[in-house]
Amino acid sequence: MACKTTIAGIGPGDPAFLIPAAKKAIDEAEVLIGGKRNLEDCGVGDRECIIIDKNLAKVVEFIAANDGKKNITVLASGDTGLFSIGSYLRKVLPDVDFTVLPGISSLQYLMAKLDLKWNELKIVTLHGHDDLNIANIVARNKTTAFFTGGKNNPNTVAKALNSPLFDHVVLTVGENLSYENERILSGTAAEIAEKDFSDLTIVIVENDRIDANPWIYETPGLPDSAFLRDEVPMTKSEIRALIMSKLRLKRDSEILEIGAGSGSCTVEMALIAYEGKVTTIEKNPAAVDLCRRNIDRFGLDNIELIAGSAPEDIPDDLEIDRLFLGGSGGNMAEIIAKYAKKPLRVVASAITLETVGETVDALNDHGFEDIEIIQASLARSKKAGSKHLMMALNPITIISGELK
Repeated sequence: MACKTTIAGIGPGDPAFLIPAAKKAIDEAEVLIGGKRNLEDCGVGDRECIIIDKNLAKVVEFIAANDGKKNITVLASGDTGLFSIGSYLRKVLPDVDFTVLPGISSLQYLMAKLDLKWNELKIVTLHGHDDLNIANIVARNKTTAFFTGGKNNPNTVAKALNSPLFDHVVLTVGENLSYENERILSGTAAEIAEKDFSDLTIVIVENDRIDANPWIYETPGLPDSAFLRDEVPMTKSEIRALIMSKLRLKRDSEILEIGAGSGSCTVEMALIAYEGKVTTIEKNPAAVDLCRRNIDRFGLDNIELIAGSAPEDIPDDLEIDRLFLGGSGGNMAEIIAKYAKKPLRVVASAITLETVGETVDALNDHGFEDIEIIQASLARSKKAGSKHLMMALNPITIISGELK
């Protein structure tokens, strides 16, 4: 019989949850590859073993050299299709004909314990994702599962949700699932944030009020009334909708905004690019305060607000694919020059002809293509007795271009 290289899902931990096919592959293996604890749980006997640690290169080299020569079984925690080492091995070893055996994941185990359904479940991992937008994800999903790891533990999730906007959510932490020291604990974000947990955990967040956010729709152009207001000028709803369409945002866009103002465009961009990030800068202290309050109002955690001037106060290592200029402080050409790197889409709003000319010249100077200029002249109705009058708003020019 030809030797096989198998990736076997070994379940949540306790060997009792091994499926028969995986147990057979382990029993017949000449070489077992896996984490130290997984190898101990499966009983290695006197067989050759390779421990999976941070140096995955030695595992890859061994499989490449011994595929077809020895019966090799790689022990994959949980299920082979859920944040598994199996995906990595199949990618870096495309010539190896792996036999892949699924397993019972710790997530399946915990969902069954809690009697929760998979239909509307959002699954994410915190392994190596220090900048994950936890609050944004929870706000959009009825049930979210977080695989924790490293410095990102259940407390990380709880602290990100410890705000009035998420007072209603329930967090459940599954710790050491299927082992004798298993613990399943539920509570509010504030309660979970104060607890200590081991490394082997999953967090389930239940949000039965996904419509609690001030804006639950997919369309841009939030009504002006959705934002906190004071004396700081605000980009009107219809103009924001046009700006968003010209920015052509994706859910993971990395955006730099110059001139946050009240934060209305800032919030809109962050809602659309909920897996990305908005870095915004504002020099007016009153506007900085208002913008921060509007960010908190929407519970957004993918916005970095900088109190300062552009371009000198913008981090030098900032990587972006979208640049929105709501105000430049007279530094339009300098700002565009600083970020004229491929690929980049730039959108600027202007109320003076001089700003329009300066923006178009800067885009042309740096090789931007598909430059477009539109001017929006809007009017809103105002009630006058039993009738309505149309009241004109100031015209706004929107300039866009792309560096491909």
